[in-house]
Amino acid sequence: MRGFKILQSRKVRMSALQCVLLAVPVSSLHAQAAPQMNVMYECKPPYSFKFLSCSGTGANDWCDVQSFNAGHPFQRGKSTYAQVMGLLPQCHLQTAAEAQADARSALAPMPMPQPGAGPGGFKVGDTVRILSDGWQEAKVLQVHGSFYVVQLPNGIQVSKQWPTEVRRLGTLTAEDHAAGQYDKGDRVQVLVNSRWMEGEIRGQNLNMYNIKVPGVDTGFGDDHVDTTPENIRMSSTAPPPAAAQRAAGQVPRAGLVSCAGKYEGRWEPTNGMAGMEVIFRSGHATISEGLGGPMPFDCFTGGGKVVFYKAGSFKPFDYDFDINNDGTLQTPLTAIKKMGN
Repeated sequence: MRGFKILQSRKVRMSALQCVLLAVPVSSLHAQAAPQMNVMYECKPPYSFKFLSCSGTGANDWCDVQSFNAGHPFQRGKSTYAQVMGLLPQCHLQTAAEAQADARSALAPMPMPQPGAGPGGFKVGDTVRILSDGWQEAKVLQVHGSFYVVQLPNGIQVSKQWPTEVRRLGTLTAEDHAAGQYDKGDRVQVLVNSRWMEGEIRGQNLNMYNIKVPGVDTGFGDDHVDTTPENIRMSSTAPPPAAAQRAAGQVPRAGLVSCAGKYEGRWEPTNGMAGMEVIFRSGHATISEGLGGPMPFDCFTGGGKVVFYKAGSFKPFDYDFDINNDGTLQTPLTAIKKMGN
């Protein structure tokens, strides 16, 4: 997958823009003027921002951003240039009157959290899921409109916005879906080229979802689509029937027989080089390749080949072994022969 790639750094970053920002397509980055540095922007009240520096103008470059809440310094952190450019259309350079209002607000105590439940029905003390290095649990400490201040299990406190970065524990409801919330594995319909198509949620980056859509080719054979919630809805069609399971000992197709008793023992490359080991035991084979872990299979022969199937599956493994005339087996890497029992 290119990604459900979910999607954030392995280190928990405090993004100064995550309070108000919804993701925007990268293609729009250069459709507007670049941000001015060290001047105040008035955005979604009561939030304002000052962009201190940017490492560049690429989608993955970082900007140092200081945010303010009612004139009070609120958060300072790193945000991508794409996030900054996504926020700018919602902002304007702060006017003298707005600057004076912020200066007056800064002399007053920081606004207190709103009482009662916030959007989504969460209140102080509730445990929710928040988007931070994937979805993880956190406890609600404060409610500020659509923003929740939460504490992670490691003690770090962050501000997250509903519905993009805050959701309930457990199964999402119809109301959650209506608010644009979907979980990995949800069967959905996605709008692709003016047509609703069946797909499955594979990942999320803020309000941008990665969806596997069979039958779509977005380039180089990739069948994943990245889009926002307004182009997604829960699927109303019945799920496809579960794949048939092959019974233990069942031959997956005509012309094959079990390899039991034919290659019992440990097989390794004939040239003495490391890289592959195959252990045959009673119709099963365990293949180890280089640094990879052992892979167990059911083993069959037919048509001059040794073929491998996962237990219960009717789909063969990606490669098979040719049976050489000298009794060795030809793998994709090299010939192997029996080296021990």
